Amino acid sequence: MAPSADSALTLCRSYAFSFLVIAYVLFILLGGAVFMVLEQPEERALVAEVRELRASFLERHPCVEDSGLDALLRKVLSAGKRGVSEEDGEEDNFDFTSSLFFVTTFLTTTGYGTTIPLSDVGRVFCILYCLVGIPLTLLLLSCLTHALLPKVTHAPIRYLQLYWGLSHNRAALLYCGVLAVCTATLFFLLPAVALCLLERDWSFLESLYYCFISLSTIGLGDYLPGRTHSRAARQGLEFATSCYLVLGLVVLLVVVESFWQLQQVQALVRLFVGARVSELMGVGLDELVLGGHSGAQVSSEEHQYTLPISTISHPVPAAHTSASVEETSTLETPHAASCEKTASLTVHPEDITDSPDQPTN
Repeated sequence: MAPSADSALTLCRSYAFSFLVIAYVLFILLGGAVFMVLEQPEERALVAEVRELRASFLERHPCVEDSGLDALLRKVLSAGKRGVSEEDGEEDNFDFTSSLFFVTTFLTTTGYGTTIPLSDVGRVFCILYCLVGIPLTLLLLSCLTHALLPKVTHAPIRYLQLYWGLSHNRAALLYCGVLAVCTATLFFLLPAVALCLLERDWSFLESLYYCFISLSTIGLGDYLPGRTHSRAARQGLEFATSCYLVLGLVVLLVVVESFWQLQQVQALVRLFVGARVSELMGVGLDELVLGGHSGAQVSSEEHQYTLPISTISHPVPAAHTSASVEETSTLETPHAASCEKTASLTVHPEDITDSPDQPTN
C-alpha cells in the first residue's frame, strides 16, 4: 500500500504543472459559461426595451425618419464610447484635472475607457508616453514596496516572535491575516460606504464593485464617480480617485508580497514548478512544509566544509607533505565551500621515512 501511495504522489508531483494549466483552462471555461447564463437574459431584455422605446418614439413622432434616428443614435453612442457627452454643457474631459486623472488611470493600467485620445497626435503621444511611463510606474511601485516591507511586514512579524513567543511561520500567518482584514476594511469597505453617500444612485454593492474593479486594475469603466455632480465636485472626485488608485496599488503590492513570502505559498509554488527550482525568495524550499509547523527544520549536524579526499602514496618528507596539504587546501577551498562533503586525508605512515639529515633521538 505504501509503495503505491508513494508512486501516486510522485506521479502527481511530476504532472502538477500540467494539472495546473488544465485546471486554469477549465476555470476560464467555467467563468465564461457562468457569465453567459447570468448576463445573456439581462442583455436580451435590455435590447428588447431599447427597441420598444425606439418604436414608441417613432410612433409619437411620425415626422422623424428611421434612418435619421438611427444615424443620430449611432453618433451619440460612438461619442459616448469616446467619453464625449452633451448632457452637461460644462463637462470637459480634457481640462487639467481630468487630464491628470486620465494619465493616472493608464499609467496604473486601470484604464476606465470613459476618456480616450480623440486626435491622432494624442494617440501617438499616448503610446510614447506609456512606453516610458508604465515601466517607470512599475519601478516606483516596486521600490516603494520593498522599502515598506521591512517596516510594515518584517518588523511586526519579529515583534510577534519576540513578545508573543510564536514561531516565524505562525507569526507570519497571523500577521498576514490581520493585514488582509485591515486592507479590506480601509481600501474596500470604507471607500464603498463613502461612495454610497456621495453617489445617491449607487448601491453598496455597486460601490464595492467599483472599488474592486479599480484597485485590481481591471477598470471596466461602467461606473465612475462624479458624473452626475457639478464640474468642481467632479474634479475633486477625480483627484481623490487618482490618489486612491496610487496609494491602494502600493498597499495591495505590500500585501501580495507579504503573502508571497509565506512558507506555505512558496512550498505550493514549488509543488507546481517542480524540483528544478530549489530555492525561492532566499528560503530553502526543501525544508518547507504545507502544515502549520514552526518553520523549516534545521539539521542538528553542522555543515562541515573540509578538504576533498586526497591520497598520498609516494614517500615524501613530512615537511613536503605538510606543504602539499596546504597547497591542496588552497586550491580546493572554493569547491569545498560550495559543496557539503566529508573529507579525510589518508597518509601511509610506512611510506614516510625520516630524513637522513634529521638527527635521531
